Amino acid sequence: MLAAWLLASASAEAQTYPSRPVRIVVPAAPGGALDVIARLLASKVGEIWKQRPYIENKPGANWIIGMEAVAKSPPDGYTLLFVASAALTVHPFVFPNMPLDPLHDLGLVMSATHTPFVLLINPSVPARTVPEFIEHVRANPGKLNHASNSTTTMLASELFKARAKLEYVDINYRGASQAIVATQSGSTQLCFVDLGSGMSAIEGKTLYPLGLTSPTRYDLIPDMPTVAEQGLPGYSAASMTLLLAPASVPTGIVGAVNAAFQRARQSPEVVKRLHAMGQAVSNESRAEAAEALQSEAEQWKRLIAERHIQFGR
Repeated sequence: MLAAWLLASASAEAQTYPSRPVRIVVPAAPGGALDVIARLLASKVGEIWKQRPYIENKPGANWIIGMEAVAKSPPDGYTLLFVASAALTVHPFVFPNMPLDPLHDLGLVMSATHTPFVLLINPSVPARTVPEFIEHVRANPGKLNHASNSTTTMLASELFKARAKLEYVDINYRGASQAIVATQSGSTQLCFVDLGSGMSAIEGKTLYPLGLTSPTRYDLIPDMPTVAEQGLPGYSAASMTLLLAPASVPTGIVGAVNAAFQRARQSPEVVKRLHAMGQAVSNESRAEAAEALQSEAEQWKRLIAERHIQFGR
Protein backbone atom coordinates (compact mmCIF):
# COMPACT_ATOMS: atom_id res chain seq x y z
CA MET A 1 0.00 0.00 0.00
CA LEU A 2 2.84 2.37 0.85
CA ALA A 3 4.55 1.66 -2.49
CA ALA A 4 1.30 2.28 -4.35
CA TRP A 5 0.75 5.55 -2.47
CA LEU A 6 4.28 6.75 -3.19
CA LEU A 7 3.89 5.91 -6.89
CA ALA A 8 0.57 7.74 -7.10
CA SER A 9 2.01 10.73 -5.24
CA ALA A 10 5.03 10.93 -7.59
CA SER A 11 2.76 10.66 -10.63
CA ALA A 12 0.50 13.47 -9.40
CA GLU A 13 3.54 15.64 -8.63
CA ALA A 14 4.88 15.13 -12.14
CA GLN A 15 1.52 16.06 -13.68
CA THR A 16 1.45 19.41 -11.86
CA TYR A 17 5.14 20.16 -12.42
CA PRO A 18 6.25 22.92 -12.58
CA SER A 19 4.02 24.79 -10.17
CA ARG A 20 6.65 27.48 -9.51
CA PRO A 21 9.74 28.87 -11.26
CA VAL A 22 12.53 26.43 -12.09
CA ARG A 23 16.12 27.53 -11.50
CA ILE A 24 18.83 26.42 -13.93
CA VAL A 25 22.35 26.89 -12.56
CA VAL A 26 25.04 27.58 -15.16
CA PRO A 27 28.44 27.24 -13.42
CA ALA A 28 30.10 29.70 -15.80
CA ALA A 29 30.04 33.43 -16.45
CA PRO A 30 27.32 35.00 -18.61
CA GLY A 31 27.98 35.21 -22.35
CA GLY A 32 29.88 31.96 -22.85
CA ALA A 33 28.65 29.01 -24.88
CA LEU A 34 27.14 27.20 -21.88
CA ASP A 35 25.23 30.30 -20.83
CA VAL A 36 23.97 31.06 -24.34
CA ILE A 37 22.75 27.49 -24.97
CA ALA A 38 21.07 27.30 -21.56
CA ARG A 39 19.22 30.58 -22.11
CA LEU A 40 18.18 29.57 -25.61
CA LEU A 41 16.66 26.32 -24.37
CA ALA A 42 15.13 27.93 -21.27
CA SER A 43 13.36 30.51 -23.42
CA LYS A 44 11.76 27.81 -25.58
CA VAL A 45 10.87 25.66 -22.57
CA GLY A 46 9.21 28.72 -21.05
CA GLU A 47 6.84 28.79 -24.02
CA ILE A 48 6.01 25.11 -23.46
CA TRP A 49 5.50 25.44 -19.71
CA LYS A 50 3.97 28.94 -19.89
CA GLN A 51 6.52 29.72 -17.22
CA ARG A 52 10.11 30.47 -18.13
CA PRO A 53 12.93 28.85 -16.12
CA TYR A 54 15.44 31.38 -14.87
CA ILE A 55 19.19 31.14 -15.28
CA GLU A 56 21.50 31.65 -12.32
CA ASN A 57 25.19 31.97 -13.16
CA LYS A 58 27.49 30.53 -10.49
CA PRO A 59 31.01 30.62 -11.95
CA GLY A 60 34.15 29.63 -10.10
CA ALA A 61 36.46 26.77 -9.15
CA ASN A 62 36.24 25.02 -12.52
CA TRP A 63 32.40 24.83 -12.36
CA ILE A 64 32.58 23.13 -8.95
CA ILE A 65 30.78 25.90 -7.03
CA GLY A 66 27.68 25.65 -9.22
CA MET A 67 27.81 21.87 -9.37
CA GLU A 68 27.92 21.59 -5.58
CA ALA A 69 25.03 24.02 -5.18
CA VAL A 70 22.80 21.88 -7.37
CA ALA A 71 23.91 18.55 -5.91
CA LYS A 72 23.02 19.79 -2.41
CA SER A 73 19.72 21.43 -3.37
CA PRO A 74 16.32 19.84 -2.59
CA PRO A 75 15.66 16.94 -5.01
CA ASP A 76 12.35 18.34 -6.21
CA GLY A 77 13.19 19.25 -9.81
CA TYR A 78 13.18 23.00 -9.19
CA THR A 79 16.97 23.34 -9.28
CA LEU A 80 18.77 22.02 -12.36
CA LEU A 81 22.32 22.24 -13.68
CA PHE A 82 23.44 22.99 -17.23
CA VAL A 83 27.08 22.07 -17.80
CA ALA A 84 29.50 20.42 -20.23
CA SER A 85 30.18 16.70 -20.06
CA ALA A 86 33.69 17.27 -18.69
CA ALA A 87 32.04 18.01 -15.34
CA LEU A 88 31.23 14.30 -15.08
CA THR A 89 33.88 12.65 -17.23
CA VAL A 90 37.00 14.69 -16.36
CA HIS A 91 36.56 16.59 -13.10
CA PRO A 92 36.28 13.56 -10.77
CA PHE A 93 39.69 12.35 -11.93
CA VAL A 94 41.71 15.59 -11.98
CA PHE A 95 40.34 17.47 -8.97
CA PRO A 96 40.93 15.11 -6.02
CA ASN A 97 39.37 17.34 -3.36
CA MET A 98 35.98 17.99 -4.95
CA PRO A 99 33.19 18.51 -2.36
CA LEU A 100 30.88 16.25 -4.38
CA ASP A 101 30.97 13.13 -6.53
CA PRO A 102 29.28 14.35 -9.72
CA LEU A 103 28.84 10.85 -11.16
CA HIS A 104 26.74 9.87 -8.13
CA ASP A 105 25.42 13.13 -6.65
CA LEU A 106 23.96 14.39 -9.93
CA GLY A 107 21.52 12.62 -12.22
CA LEU A 108 21.34 12.96 -16.00
CA VAL A 109 18.17 14.54 -17.35
CA MET A 110 19.28 14.80 -20.97
CA SER A 111 22.12 15.53 -23.36
CA ALA A 112 21.24 18.78 -25.13
CA THR A 113 23.99 19.30 -27.74
CA HIS A 114 27.32 17.92 -28.82
CA THR A 115 30.32 19.34 -30.62
CA PRO A 116 33.85 18.21 -31.45
CA PHE A 117 37.06 20.09 -30.94
CA VAL A 118 39.25 21.02 -33.88
CA LEU A 119 43.03 20.84 -34.13
CA LEU A 120 44.25 24.19 -35.50
CA ILE A 121 47.78 25.13 -36.50
CA ASN A 122 49.50 28.34 -37.45
CA PRO A 123 49.61 28.46 -41.29
CA SER A 124 53.40 28.83 -41.17
CA VAL A 125 53.67 25.23 -39.93
CA PRO A 126 54.53 23.16 -43.04
CA ALA A 127 51.75 20.59 -42.70
CA ARG A 128 48.25 20.23 -44.11
CA THR A 129 47.38 16.77 -42.80
CA VAL A 130 47.74 15.06 -39.46
CA PRO A 131 50.48 12.67 -40.71
CA GLU A 132 52.46 15.63 -42.09
CA PHE A 133 52.06 17.45 -38.79
CA ILE A 134 53.22 14.44 -36.78
CA GLU A 135 56.27 14.12 -39.00
CA HIS A 136 57.04 17.84 -38.58
CA VAL A 137 56.78 17.67 -34.76
CA ARG A 138 59.08 14.65 -34.64
CA ALA A 139 61.61 16.43 -36.85
CA ASN A 140 61.57 19.53 -34.62
CA PRO A 141 61.70 18.35 -30.98
CA GLY A 142 61.12 21.08 -28.43
CA LYS A 143 60.14 23.69 -31.02
CA LEU A 144 56.33 23.48 -30.98
CA ASN A 145 53.95 24.62 -28.27
CA HIS A 146 50.26 23.89 -27.72
CA ALA A 147 47.85 26.58 -26.46
CA SER A 148 45.75 24.77 -23.87
CA ASN A 149 42.60 26.52 -22.70
CA SER A 150 40.58 24.04 -20.58
CA THR A 151 40.88 20.68 -18.90
CA THR A 152 39.29 19.00 -21.92
CA THR A 153 41.60 20.62 -24.48
CA MET A 154 44.57 19.67 -22.32
CA LEU A 155 43.35 16.07 -22.33
CA ALA A 156 42.64 16.17 -26.08
CA SER A 157 46.26 17.26 -26.52
CA GLU A 158 47.56 14.57 -24.15
CA LEU A 159 45.54 11.92 -25.99
CA PHE A 160 46.99 13.15 -29.29
CA LYS A 161 50.52 12.94 -27.86
CA ALA A 162 49.90 9.43 -26.54
CA ARG A 163 48.39 8.10 -29.76
CA ALA A 164 50.91 9.78 -32.07
CA LYS A 165 53.86 9.18 -29.71
CA LEU A 166 54.78 12.87 -29.66
CA GLU A 167 55.96 15.38 -27.11
CA TYR A 168 55.51 19.15 -27.13
CA VAL A 169 54.89 21.80 -24.48
CA ASP A 170 51.40 22.80 -23.30
CA ILE A 171 50.99 26.47 -22.38
CA ASN A 172 47.83 27.35 -20.50
CA TYR A 173 45.58 30.23 -21.56
CA ARG A 174 42.31 31.53 -20.19
CA GLY A 175 39.74 30.40 -22.72
CA ALA A 176 39.63 29.48 -26.38
CA SER A 177 39.85 33.06 -27.64
CA GLN A 178 43.24 33.62 -25.96
CA ALA A 179 44.50 30.26 -27.24
CA ILE A 180 43.46 31.17 -30.77
CA VAL A 181 45.16 34.59 -30.59
CA ALA A 182 48.36 32.98 -29.27
CA THR A 183 48.37 30.48 -32.13
CA GLN A 184 47.58 33.16 -34.72
CA SER A 185 50.49 35.27 -33.47
CA GLY A 186 52.90 32.34 -33.52
CA SER A 187 53.48 32.35 -29.75
CA THR A 188 52.14 28.82 -29.96
CA GLN A 189 51.92 26.68 -33.07
CA LEU A 190 48.82 24.59 -32.37
CA CYS A 191 45.65 24.55 -30.33
CA PHE A 192 42.65 22.35 -29.75
CA VAL A 193 39.49 24.47 -29.41
CA ASP A 194 35.79 23.80 -29.62
CA LEU A 195 34.51 24.07 -33.17
CA GLY A 196 32.28 27.08 -32.48
CA SER A 197 35.20 29.10 -31.13
CA GLY A 198 37.46 28.06 -34.00
CA MET A 199 35.15 28.75 -36.94
CA SER A 200 36.04 32.42 -37.33
CA ALA A 201 39.77 31.65 -37.56
CA ILE A 202 39.08 28.81 -39.99
CA GLU A 203 36.87 30.93 -42.24
CA GLY A 204 39.30 33.85 -42.07
CA LYS A 205 42.18 31.48 -42.88
CA THR A 206 44.24 32.81 -39.98
CA LEU A 207 44.58 29.23 -38.68
CA TYR A 208 44.53 25.96 -40.58
CA PRO A 209 42.28 23.09 -39.43
CA LEU A 210 44.02 19.71 -39.48
CA GLY A 211 41.06 17.68 -38.28
CA LEU A 212 38.10 17.28 -35.97
CA THR A 213 38.29 15.26 -32.78
CA SER A 214 34.95 13.49 -33.24
CA PRO A 215 35.11 9.71 -33.79
CA THR A 216 33.35 10.11 -37.16
CA ARG A 217 32.80 13.05 -39.50
CA TYR A 218 30.64 15.82 -38.10
CA ASP A 219 27.29 16.44 -39.78
CA LEU A 220 27.69 20.22 -39.73
CA ILE A 221 31.04 20.09 -41.58
CA PRO A 222 31.06 16.77 -43.44
CA ASP A 223 33.99 17.74 -45.67
CA MET A 224 36.41 18.23 -42.78
CA PRO A 225 38.34 15.03 -41.95
CA THR A 226 38.75 13.70 -38.44
CA VAL A 227 42.01 13.15 -36.61
CA ALA A 228 41.03 9.49 -36.23
CA GLU A 229 40.76 8.82 -39.96
CA GLN A 230 44.20 10.33 -40.57
CA GLY A 231 46.20 7.56 -39.00
CA LEU A 232 45.03 7.67 -35.36
CA PRO A 233 42.07 5.25 -35.27
CA GLY A 234 39.98 5.45 -32.12
CA TYR A 235 41.04 9.01 -31.32
CA SER A 236 37.99 10.79 -29.90
CA ALA A 237 37.53 13.93 -27.81
CA ALA A 238 34.15 15.64 -28.03
CA SER A 239 31.93 17.58 -25.66
CA MET A 240 28.27 17.38 -24.77
CA THR A 241 26.15 19.92 -22.95
CA LEU A 242 24.06 18.26 -20.27
CA LEU A 243 21.02 19.02 -18.19
CA LEU A 244 21.41 17.49 -14.72
CA ALA A 245 19.47 17.38 -11.47
CA PRO A 246 20.17 16.21 -7.93
CA ALA A 247 20.48 12.43 -8.07
CA SER A 248 17.29 11.60 -6.14
CA VAL A 249 14.78 13.72 -8.09
CA PRO A 250 11.67 11.55 -8.71
CA THR A 251 11.65 9.72 -12.05
CA GLY A 252 8.35 11.28 -13.07
CA ILE A 253 9.69 14.81 -12.71
CA VAL A 254 12.90 13.92 -14.54
CA GLY A 255 10.72 12.60 -17.37
CA ALA A 256 8.65 15.79 -17.45
CA VAL A 257 11.76 17.98 -17.65
CA ASN A 258 13.29 15.72 -20.28
CA ALA A 259 10.16 15.88 -22.44
CA ALA A 260 9.98 19.69 -22.35
CA PHE A 261 13.66 20.17 -23.16
CA GLN A 262 13.53 17.59 -25.94
CA ARG A 263 10.75 19.59 -27.58
CA ALA A 264 12.75 22.78 -27.10
CA ARG A 265 15.97 21.44 -28.63
CA GLN A 266 14.13 20.21 -31.73
CA SER A 267 12.39 23.50 -32.57
CA PRO A 268 13.64 24.90 -35.92
CA GLU A 269 14.72 28.28 -34.55
CA VAL A 270 16.67 26.66 -31.71
CA VAL A 271 18.35 24.19 -34.08
CA LYS A 272 19.34 27.04 -36.42
CA ARG A 273 20.97 29.03 -33.65
CA LEU A 274 22.74 25.99 -32.23
CA HIS A 275 24.16 25.12 -35.64
CA ALA A 276 25.48 28.67 -35.96
CA MET A 277 27.44 28.01 -32.75
CA GLY A 278 28.90 24.77 -34.11
CA GLN A 279 26.61 22.74 -31.84
CA ALA A 280 24.61 19.79 -33.15
CA VAL A 281 21.40 18.77 -31.42
CA SER A 282 21.75 15.52 -29.48
CA ASN A 283 19.22 12.87 -30.40
CA GLU A 284 20.28 10.18 -27.93
CA SER A 285 17.95 8.82 -25.32
CA ARG A 286 18.89 9.31 -21.68
CA ALA A 287 20.21 5.75 -21.57
CA GLU A 288 22.31 6.25 -24.71
CA ALA A 289 23.72 9.53 -23.40
CA ALA A 290 24.56 7.92 -20.06
CA GLU A 291 26.40 5.12 -21.88
CA ALA A 292 28.38 7.65 -23.93
CA LEU A 293 29.31 9.53 -20.75
CA GLN A 294 30.49 6.33 -19.08
CA SER A 295 32.68 5.48 -22.08
CA GLU A 296 34.14 9.00 -22.13
CA ALA A 297 34.83 8.89 -18.39
CA GLU A 298 36.65 5.58 -18.71
CA GLN A 299 38.85 6.95 -21.51
CA TRP A 300 39.87 10.05 -19.57
CA LYS A 301 40.35 8.16 -16.30
CA ARG A 302 42.72 5.74 -18.03
CA LEU A 303 44.66 8.52 -19.81
CA ILE A 304 44.97 10.62 -16.64
CA ALA A 305 46.36 7.64 -14.73
CA GLU A 306 48.76 6.61 -17.51
CA ARG A 307 50.18 10.10 -17.99
CA HIS A 308 49.99 11.18 -14.33
CA ILE A 309 47.90 14.27 -15.11
CA GLN A 310 46.60 16.47 -12.30
CA PHE A 311 45.09 19.93 -12.27
CA GLY A 312 44.92 22.26 -9.32
CA ARG A 313 41.48 23.46 -8.27
